[in-house]
Amino acid sequence: MKIWLNRLPSAFPRVADSFRRAGFDPIALPCLQSRLLDVSLDPAIVDFDRFSDVVVTSPESARVLIDVIKSRWAQWPITQRFWAVGSGTADILEEEVNGVITAPDPGSASLIQVMQSEIRPESRLLIVTGRNSGRQFEQLDHSLSDPVSYLELFELMAVFEPGNQNLDDIVAVVHGSTVLAQAFIHIASENQLNVMQYTHFVTSFDAKAQLPSGCRYHQINSPTPDAVKLAMQGEECVKD
Repeated sequence: MKIWLNRLPSAFPRVADSFRRAGFDPIALPCLQSRLLDVSLDPAIVDFDRFSDVVVTSPESARVLIDVIKSRWAQWPITQRFWAVGSGTADILEEEVNGVITAPDPGSASLIQVMQSEIRPESRLLIVTGRNSGRQFEQLDHSLSDPVSYLELFELMAVFEPGNQNLDDIVAVVHGSTVLAQAFIHIASENQLNVMQYTHFVTSFDAKAQLPSGCRYHQINSPTPDAVKLAMQGEECVKD
């Protein structure tokens, strides 16, 4: 089964290899790439230990945060709670910190619900994300004495370089996030690709909302081979 992996370039070749070992024929073709921002003097990095809770919104945010903290701090602050939007993000964070908290369902909306019952007015929250992202966490401001702070580590830029790859026989697309699904739909429109011919694997309600009406899809907990295989055992859904 030939599938298109819609992930950031930093996720390859690890992700492609995992799908290949699971018996898929993956095409690693990103729709977005990240450009790192200079945050070496950002107050959120300089005074990183003043935050009681750190929310990491994506695997890319987790990877870059780890590199930035290691370059600035001798060790990770031990009193912070870490929250992750999705199990893939949590897996990366747990290479460095213990007890990363996730929500029962993927996506920021589910995590915000969990956090509303856990945070206290005196909590200091840092949202680690990409440029102009993660603003939905401002919903938590009404529960806090101080509003949430943001650490923007990178910006995303469109990229589509299929080269000589044959896209005609692709059966499905696995989208790594809502932003990536949105970028895919935009690139498909610009390049006369028929999004209706694919089965789409999305990781949240927000990602599903990016699909045009009539698209076939499965909603999965994480963009992994096991999650895709499990979803394929059930019936496809059709976007309203």
